[in-house]
Amino acid sequence: MSRLSMRHFQFVSMVAEQGNILGAARKLNLTQPAVSRAIRDIESVVGTALFRRKARGVTLTPAGELFVMRARAALSEMNRACLDIEDLARGQAGRLVIGSLPNGASGPLPRALVRARQERPSLRISVFEGLYHQMISSLRAGELDVVIGRLRQGPSDKSLTTQLLYRQRWVVLAGAGHPFAGRSNLRLADLHGEQWITPVPSAHIRAMIEGFFLREGLSLPENAIEMSALGICRSILLDSDAMMFLPRGTFRHDEQNGDLVELDVALDPFVEDVGLFWRKGHHRSPAEQFFLGLLEEAAADIRS
Repeated sequence: MSRLSMRHFQFVSMVAEQGNILGAARKLNLTQPAVSRAIRDIESVVGTALFRRKARGVTLTPAGELFVMRARAALSEMNRACLDIEDLARGQAGRLVIGSLPNGASGPLPRALVRARQERPSLRISVFEGLYHQMISSLRAGELDVVIGRLRQGPSDKSLTTQLLYRQRWVVLAGAGHPFAGRSNLRLADLHGEQWITPVPSAHIRAMIEGFFLREGLSLPENAIEMSALGICRSILLDSDAMMFLPRGTFRHDEQNGDLVELDVALDPFVEDVGLFWRKGHHRSPAEQFFLGLLEEAAADIRS
C-alpha cells in the first residue's frame, strides 16, 4: 500500500466521477494512457479490479465503491488539514462543518452555535441540513466533520461511531388557535381527517410516524402536506389548522410562548435517542472537541 499516493486517490476519484478514462484525463490535464496505466497500477496494488470496462466508459465494482469512498475521505481530510494550517498561520481558530438531520436542528444545536459565536467568534462553522442518506453519505466522503440527529435509523453501520446526547419524546404539535387545542383525551381517530404535515416518503422518520397511525388501525392521513423543511413546517403550523408529529421542544421558543401547543392525544409514549455520528477512526480536531463540549452542556440543560 506504500506504493499508493494521494495522486492515485485523485485518479480513482476522478475516473469514478467522470465515468470514463478520457474525461478524467482531460480534467486531470494528463494523457489517457497515463491515467489508464495509473488505474492498472492501483488495481495491481489492491489486488482486485476497481472498475468494469465497458464500450462507452467504466463503472465501479463493489471493491471500487469501497475504495472511492475511502479515497475521497482521505483527500477531504488532507484538504482540511491544509485549510487548518492556513487558519493557524492567519491566527484563525479553525473551522467545523456540521450536518444536521431534520430533527437534529432543534434541541442543543442552536444553543451551542450561539455559545460558540460568543466564546470563539473566529471559529468558522458551517451547518447543512438534509435527510439521513444525504448527510451520512457526505460524512463518509469527509465533506462533514460530524452529523447530529436521531441515532437509530436503519441497520447498524460499522463505518460510523455514535454518541448519545439526549432523549426526546414525540408529540402532536399544532398552533395555539387549533380547534382541538385545549381538548382532553383525544385519539388519533378524532384527528385523522384533519389537516396534517407528514414526512416525505424518502425520510426515515416516515415509517415511525406511519406506525403511530397503524397501531390505531389507521393509514397515514390523506389530507396532508409532505414536508422535510422544518422552517416551512413551523410557518404552516402557526398559520393554519395543520398538525404534525414532532419531538417535544423542536420549536422551543414557540412552545414556551404558547404559540405552538401539544395536543392531548392518547399515545403510547415514544422516546428516542438523539446524538452524533462520526466516521469510524476520524480524529476529532480541537474545534470539534470544543464544540462537542458546548453541545453536551446544552443537552444537559435540556435533560434538566
